[in-house]
Amino acid sequence: MTFEYLRNDLRGLKAYEADQQNYTLKLNANESPYPIPLEIRAQLAAELLNGNDYQLYPDSNADSLRDVLAQQLEVEQGNILIGNGSDELINIVTTAFANPGDKVLCPSPGFSMVNYYTRLAGAIPIEYHLNKRFQYSLSVIEQAIIAHNPKILHICTPNNPAGSTMSVSDIATVARWFDGVVVVDEAYYEFHGESMLPMINRYPNVVILRTFSKAMGMAGLRVGYLICNKSLASEIHLVKPPYNVNSFSQRAAELLLQHPEIREERVKEIIKSREWLYQALDGLRGVEPYPSQANFILAKVKDSNTVFQGLLEKGILIRHFEGNPVLKNHIRITVGRSEDNKYILHSFAEILSEMEGW
Repeated sequence: MTFEYLRNDLRGLKAYEADQQNYTLKLNANESPYPIPLEIRAQLAAELLNGNDYQLYPDSNADSLRDVLAQQLEVEQGNILIGNGSDELINIVTTAFANPGDKVLCPSPGFSMVNYYTRLAGAIPIEYHLNKRFQYSLSVIEQAIIAHNPKILHICTPNNPAGSTMSVSDIATVARWFDGVVVVDEAYYEFHGESMLPMINRYPNVVILRTFSKAMGMAGLRVGYLICNKSLASEIHLVKPPYNVNSFSQRAAELLLQHPEIREERVKEIIKSREWLYQALDGLRGVEPYPSQANFILAKVKDSNTVFQGLLEKGILIRHFEGNPVLKNHIRITVGRSEDNKYILHSFAEILSEMEGW
């Protein structure tokens, strides 16, 4: 590969590659185990067959979807922007506020795309570390801000991949005195329930990110949204690509919001399964799971590569973190349905019993 034309600062960048292993049970990407509800699929199919405007560009600002969200979130339409997944919104926010050479604080461990998009913008990602139990520390963040004077601070709560959270009061403390943008990634909000949403006007430097990919079960349709003070939203809108979310995805998201009872029931089931799986993993010798407020569980094992390969041979794809020194011998398991969790536990126990010296 030649780097003749690539920007100098991107030559060491590694492209994001999703794991494309063969599997029977996919538990590596924190997706919902439940498909889009049948009644919504039926309505989408009927609308598709009975006429649509797909020959036209989509609503560039997704106004209809923003209206429904604004009503449910009890904010104004101008507080919301829609993205092609929250990944794109991270990119948009970074592009809007980080100049080349600016520093951006990112949690470690944390969502890898934050570092990635920071580098794409020509800014410099600076990691601040969670403690040994992967919990946030307000003092660590405050010290990192003082030391590095960043333009953007990222906080993912619940954290991916740890499942830990940072309290609303601690985030507010930082936002109160930090002279920069505080991006609060709430992708797993539904499984936790605490949010900075009521404070977006009190703290005009806070941007909240959410997604339809996790609790909503729409990962394949790529819809995310951000919520913030209207003035800040107007600035971010300047760099949002036009027509960034297709018409079909906008409509699917809008219909899904009309059935909150289905989403709430599914979230309850996932939380119930999460607590069962945590207790079960905690009962396995040599496995150290971390308490989680998301739809996945991070666990420390003796040899993550052996566990990963052993589960893959049984058709189960989980997440491991090869080459990441912070997460050496850690694995992350997406919470599945009850029968999925029982299968992975049984398979996990078999692998552990076969590992030499376990």
